[in-house]
Amino acid sequence: MALTIPEEEMEECKQLVQPAFAAISLTNDLFSWEKERDAAKDGGQPHVINAIWVLMRELCISEDEAKVVCRAKIKESVTEYLVTLRKTRTNHDLSPDLRTYVEAIQYSLSGNLNNIRSLNSF
Repeated sequence: MALTIPEEEMEECKQLVQPAFAAISLTNDLFSWEKERDAAKDGGQPHVINAIWVLMRELCISEDEAKVVCRAKIKESVTEYLVTLRKTRTNHDLSPDLRTYVEAIQYSLSGNLNNIRSLNSF
């Protein structure tokens, strides 16, 4: 996909897709948590750089509670991205390439979840 997003739209581009990338990152952290936690424990590491670990520490909550919070944030981020996607499709003030890029991110979002679910190691 050969897209050229104008320089003057780059900041807006980042803002438009940020919720999708948040959902992708959080989904990865949610599904990789046990593996990362166990690897850190086996390696003698005191902590794991993962959203679940951060939520547990920052909110003083259990692992299960952190997973619930993480799932809720994923849903919130996906919902925010979908609202943005609908608005972007009809916003002709944006360049066609920016609209196409925002549209294309949905496939990264859905593909990320499908790939993670298909892995037996998680």
